[in-house]
Amino acid sequence: MKYLITVLIVFCFTALHAQTEQNFILSTQIGYSYTYEDKADYSTFSWESMQLTDRKINDFNFSIAIGRRIHTNFYYGLGIAWNRRKTDINPNADKPLTGIAPGYSIFYNRTNIVIKSNVISPLVYLQYFMRLSERMHFTLDLVSQYDFVKNSDESFRHQYEPVFPGFPKNDPTLNPVIINSDKNESDQQYFNIGIHPGFRVNLYKNFGMNVAFGSVAYRIKTADSRLPDMDFKKSREFNVTFTPENWRVGFYLAF
Repeated sequence: MKYLITVLIVFCFTALHAQTEQNFILSTQIGYSYTYEDKADYSTFSWESMQLTDRKINDFNFSIAIGRRIHTNFYYGLGIAWNRRKTDINPNADKPLTGIAPGYSIFYNRTNIVIKSNVISPLVYLQYFMRLSERMHFTLDLVSQYDFVKNSDESFRHQYEPVFPGFPKNDPTLNPVIINSDKNESDQQYFNIGIHPGFRVNLYKNFGMNVAFGSVAYRIKTADSRLPDMDFKKSREFNVTFTPENWRVGFYLAF
C-alpha cells in the first residue's frame, strides 16, 4: 500500500511538473487552394474548341498532431493528415457552344472529366524550434507519413443535336444529353519524408498560431490496386514546394 501511494505521489508530481514546464504541444494546420485554368481562347467556332479546355481545381488539407518536448529545442510526436482534392476538366461541357450563325450548325460532343482524390496520412515528426523573440519561434519539422489514397475519375460525354441556322440560341430544347459516362476507382499507398520550415507565433499565454511554408520532400509509391504485382521500379518523386498554394496555417496549444 505504501508502495502504491509512493508511485501515485511520484506520478502526480511528474504530471504537475510536465504541465508547469509545458512539455506537450497540440497543433493543427489547414491549407486550401483554388485554381481555374482557361485554355479555351478561340474567336470562331472550330473543332478545337470542342476538346478538353478549362480546368478547375479545389484542394483542401487538414492535419492535427500532438508532441512532447524531449530537449530544450526539440519536440517529437505523432498525428494524422487529411487531403481532399477535386479536379474538374472542361467544367462547362454541359453548356452549349454556338457558332457564328444563330443556333448550332453541327452535330458534336463535349466531355467533362471529374477526378477526386481522398488521402488519409498517419504521421510522425521531429521538430526543432528556435526562439526569435518573446512571441515568435522558428520551426523546422522532419515529417514521415504514410498515405492511403482513394482515387475516382468519372467522365461524362454530352451530345448536342444538330440545329439549322435560324433557331434561337436560348431554345430550351437544345439542352445537351449525356450519352455516355464512365467511372473508375483505384487505391494507392505512398511513403513520404520531408522537411517543413515555418514559424510559431504566441498569441495569448500558451496559445498561438502555426505557419508553414511548404516543404522539401521525397515520395515513393508502395502499392497500387491497378498494378497489384509491382515487380518493377516504383513511381517516385522529389519536390521542393514553397509557393503560396502550399502554405499552411493553424493553431497550437502548449501544456
